[in-house]
Amino acid sequence: MLNIANLTIGFGGVAPVFADTNCMLDEGQRLLVCGEAGSGKSTLLGVAAGLIPRLIPVAEFSGQVELAGRPLPSLTKKELFDTISFVSQNSEDQLWDICVEDVIAFPLENKSVERSVIRDRLAELMTEFGLETLSGRRVLTLSGGERRMVTIAAAIVSSPLILVLDEPTTGLDPAARVRLSNILRKVLDSTPTLLISEQDPLPLRSVIDSIALLRRGGISPSMPPKMVLRQDAAWIDAGILPPMRAPPARQTVERGRPLLTVSGLASQLSRSRGNPVLKDVSFDVRAGEVLALIGRNGAGKTTLFKSILGLTKTTSGSILLDGMKADNWSVAARARKIAYIPQNMRHILFNMTVLGEVIFAITASSASSSDPAVIARAKAALERYALSDLAEANPFALSARQQALLGLACADATGALVAIIDEPLLSRDIKGRQMLELFISSMQSSGRAVMLISHDLELVDDLATRLMILDNGTIAFEGAPEEGWKSDAFRSLGWQTPYDMTAWSMA
Repeated sequence: MLNIANLTIGFGGVAPVFADTNCMLDEGQRLLVCGEAGSGKSTLLGVAAGLIPRLIPVAEFSGQVELAGRPLPSLTKKELFDTISFVSQNSEDQLWDICVEDVIAFPLENKSVERSVIRDRLAELMTEFGLETLSGRRVLTLSGGERRMVTIAAAIVSSPLILVLDEPTTGLDPAARVRLSNILRKVLDSTPTLLISEQDPLPLRSVIDSIALLRRGGISPSMPPKMVLRQDAAWIDAGILPPMRAPPARQTVERGRPLLTVSGLASQLSRSRGNPVLKDVSFDVRAGEVLALIGRNGAGKTTLFKSILGLTKTTSGSILLDGMKADNWSVAARARKIAYIPQNMRHILFNMTVLGEVIFAITASSASSSDPAVIARAKAALERYALSDLAEANPFALSARQQALLGLACADATGALVAIIDEPLLSRDIKGRQMLELFISSMQSSGRAVMLISHDLELVDDLATRLMILDNGTIAFEGAPEEGWKSDAFRSLGWQTPYDMTAWSMA
């Protein structure tokens, strides 16, 4: 159905992402493409969706892309978008700040579908995606996981022939991943052909019928999941942690002095019916520890760290930073003590060069500092995280993984006491994971701490020294991870525990 032949793509100045690569997607096939960060997953899906080079220009492009025997460039935009729906890795790029129902209904309204049909289809998807409680909410008030579910619902609403999803489970809690898997199985009647990219194949294992691995500018032949999942060498060769690996040995870390203390925090932001998103939240983060925060999409995790950073208002409670009362501190003053690494680094990048970003993080004033000591410190951070060759590059020209590494470099170089990492994109990528562990080790050895927000429970189990479960705006559990997995608070989430062998079955 979709045939990509002799594909070569380059972005200028570096080796081509793909060189004379072939990929075939048959009608009714449900192909999962896996590869390390920067391997070309998003590029391949952009080509398959007809966006590259038609709407997204590249420095070098050659090869043929055909849909049902027709060259993809020959399709009109209407034909293209009627046939293929695409959800990008950064799904927020496809959203407007309008209400949830308007986002999902827009593709049907754009086709002049009758209002009664739109209402019925909208009600159906709101229920299937578990979005009923978000009715009437504006997009910018939603959590990252909730926004992603809304974007996918909008892509599915018009029943395209081919659905292309770029890392769709990113930011989704385990229950939402199960719901998405069930939805995708259900839509196969109307949208029989799926092309999906992920680093972790397990969440959507019941949907896919084949897996292909990207490596060194090419793509392996697709094979049934059961044949691929246990081939550890193939995953390692593709730069990804094997999905069937055993958990590593846990290390005990002694807790040091309190660096961040939160007491009785309540948010001004409220849910429906006036219930505050955060209610009487109290905890501390101590030197040398990695505190992992987990919870359902919409539990209040984003609101909590925004409150700590001073980005959203609170109605009660107090915050101590390094023993000093910080309730009245400005965002800039808090940023000198707390480094924030968001899932989408583009939200906080604004300098013209990579080196300039690190210098600005150190000086917290301007990127034009000429202090030799500052420049040397910034260059050392770039070298530590393998970014020296990109020092003069524009930060927005970096891949998502490179931007995440830039976030680690900035946070490390600043000397901030606490680093908040929101859904790290480096968790499954072998090289990226090594850099993440290097960063955590650097923070711990220098008497600092990390606060990790993630739905990747294996990552949490691997790296966290302490676990906190946020449920309905309150702390439901705080303690050792191994105790957390057995707690009533975790069981109430309905999630499988990390490394649960039943998660590896191919039912």
